[in-house]
Amino acid sequence: MNKENQSEKISKKNAKFFNDNLNYRENVNTIDTYENIRKEVSDILTGTDKLLDIGHGGVFDYSTNEVNKIVGLDLEFMNNNSLPENIRLVKGSVLKIPSQLVSFDKVFINMLLHHLCGKNVRENYENLDKCFVEIKKTLKKGGEIIIVESCVPFWFNIFEKVVYKIAYQVILKFFNHPPVFQFTINQIKNSLIKNGFKLEKYNIIKQGKYILQFGYKFPTFLTPVKTVIFRAKLN
Repeated sequence: MNKENQSEKISKKNAKFFNDNLNYRENVNTIDTYENIRKEVSDILTGTDKLLDIGHGGVFDYSTNEVNKIVGLDLEFMNNNSLPENIRLVKGSVLKIPSQLVSFDKVFINMLLHHLCGKNVRENYENLDKCFVEIKKTLKKGGEIIIVESCVPFWFNIFEKVVYKIAYQVILKFFNHPPVFQFTINQIKNSLIKNGFKLEKYNIIKQGKYILQFGYKFPTFLTPVKTVIFRAKLN
């Protein structure tokens, strides 16, 4: 299977999982960890005029009535019934953002980076960089990117690299959930800086008793994952 077809297969798997998985949406709306995320993000986005929300998966995890205009970009038109009037959906990928999406005050990406998988570890890091290059094109001068992402410690990242090639094929073939690759805090920070952003701050969000792993509810104490929020502006 060539690279293009492999990439398309992952995109379709991502779209299908999040579009069809009502249980996932319910968990996002009820699990305590995501309630903490919702509160922090809502505070940051309140008063924003023009927001680009990339990879929303049909779930807007903040107070949408506190933002003037929201464009939701995703692989499919997910969960688009009865959306508020200030939300418009556009189909597309963060790795190739439609050229008409420009001049946003803020861009928000929530739990997206670990889904930007290639067929090998090198492509995962290339996709991380490409994501920020594309996002940079959409922001106004001085615009801000807000990232919520599950990050792993360095030792777990090393483990991921070792098993990725096999795990990628197994997950792609036998699991409903798409393949994932989680980054460390420093890897995300360094990629932001490398690609033209100034890191303003980051902090670890207080996690509750549960978190989602491969789309399913999982006790927080059994996972090394930390939920981190990054804020960075264009240099």
